[in-house]
Amino acid sequence: MVSGQGMNTIRFIMAARCEAAGRFNNEDNFQLADNLSTDQWSFVTDNEVDLGEKGALLIVCDGMGGASAGEVASKIAVETIKEWFSADRLTGEVITGSAGIIQYIEKAIVAADARIKEEGQNDMEKEGMGSTIVLAWIIGQSAYIAWCGDSRAYCFNPADGLKRLSHDHSYVQTLVDSGQLSEELAFNHPNNNIITRCLGDMNQAAKPEVREYPLHDGDIVMLCSDGLNGVLRDSVIEMVMSKNTGSMATCRDALWDSARDAGWNDNVTIGLCRIVSGCEQMVVPPAETQTKQKHFKKRILRDFFPYPKN
Repeated sequence: MVSGQGMNTIRFIMAARCEAAGRFNNEDNFQLADNLSTDQWSFVTDNEVDLGEKGALLIVCDGMGGASAGEVASKIAVETIKEWFSADRLTGEVITGSAGIIQYIEKAIVAADARIKEEGQNDMEKEGMGSTIVLAWIIGQSAYIAWCGDSRAYCFNPADGLKRLSHDHSYVQTLVDSGQLSEELAFNHPNNNIITRCLGDMNQAAKPEVREYPLHDGDIVMLCSDGLNGVLRDSVIEMVMSKNTGSMATCRDALWDSARDAGWNDNVTIGLCRIVSGCEQMVVPPAETQTKQKHFKKRILRDFFPYPKN
């Protein structure tokens, strides 16, 4: 089973924060659950716990639509995912293999999309509302990352630094993927707010992406809304996380302070999960091998993210 029978017990700690930050109202929503085998949907910051058979979950949603509509959309998305991840619905059939897990996540996100659209159609004041979503299901020895929109998932490990696990569904990202814009110029592009996929878009069905990543001891999985990565470059996020790998509360607060100091202009949500023990150690090739492999990196990333898509 994916749940990891016969494997070492995985221990982890979590932390999160979600506030209006750079705006008057907060349209972000989030949820962390350290044990999906219960329906308590809770966690205690920096409390070291064992990973249960049904895993743990982190969700971050960034609402859109103005007034209170964005907040409603992101809340609907979170609540729908919570329903789909209730203990009684996570049967052995769901969690037995990677393919089933991925399919289940996709169905849950599509259900959230449908519910947001239904609410928008039933209430004219909420017409056009939408939300991004990014989630991480930590189960077995893997992190299943799913997203729709430009809220992001990262993984930091002291052995090999920061890696972006998601790939923005945005207009600017399509320019980068097609070679029309550099990553450096993309950061401050005036059209950074244009996304190409989200939940609640009446012009298309939700098309979430789901990827499975192996976990290693020391990994810090981070989910965030673009209120964080929109003001902090990945290099800055990496630097901050590298200095705060023990306590996730300290790491969260350091990222928060850095975003504030950078002049945040949006809501900010941060969700963190650090794998303390129970997985394999990260193995990093020698420096000379990394140098030889460096020129393959961009090609591999292009193969992994074959954008733009129709």
